[in-house]
Order: sequence, then C-alpha cells, then structure tokens
Amino acid sequence: MDAPYAYVVKFWISPQGAETILHWLDSKHTAEVVAQPGFKSVRRVKLEERSSDGWQAYMMIYGLESREALMRYFESDAPKQYAAERKPFEQHLRTERGWGEIDFKIG
Repeated sequence: MDAPYAYVVKFWISPQGAETILHWLDSKHTAEVVAQPGFKSVRRVKLEERSSDGWQAYMMIYGLESREALMRYFESDAPKQYAAERKPFEQHLRTERGWGEIDFKIG
C-alpha cells in the first residue's frame, strides 16, 4: 500500500454474524468504499485475537491520497448509506475507527 494517508477500521464480529457480515464486506461494501474519490487501496487483516466473549477481530486499512479525500468521504452520503446497510446485523459488529498521515515507511 503506497498512499500518504490511512483510514483504519478495527472491528470485531460475533460468531453468529460472521458469515453475513463477511459476505456484505466482500461482495459489496469494501469495493464501494475503495471506489470513492481519493481512495487508492484496501487491505483486510484477520487479527490473531478474539475478544473475551469470543468475537473475531479484523482490521481494514484503506490507503488514501489525502486527508481531504477522507473528509469528503465522511461528508458524503456514503457513510449514512453504510450505516443503514449495517443496521440488520449491527448487534454482531463492534468497530473502532482512526485515521492519519503515514509518517514512516520502510520498503
């Protein structure tokens, strides 16, 4: 991933919601997000950790061309659309979000 800015979403999925949520991510959501203006790439990492109640942890790492591109995304209708799409399974999903400038890299 060679982008100057990153948007990171760490999330946990309950065992009961895994199939539905991963299908939504893989067949629709992820491609739609990375197609937004200014988004350059995305990687999903299945983390080697589970929450104390057995939920699997993942991390999505989006590469962006700039902070402004991410702010435009936040101000667009897309996040509202995705919130509505998540509603049927939100009881099986916990998320944390963060973003910032890439300040160090090797390779």
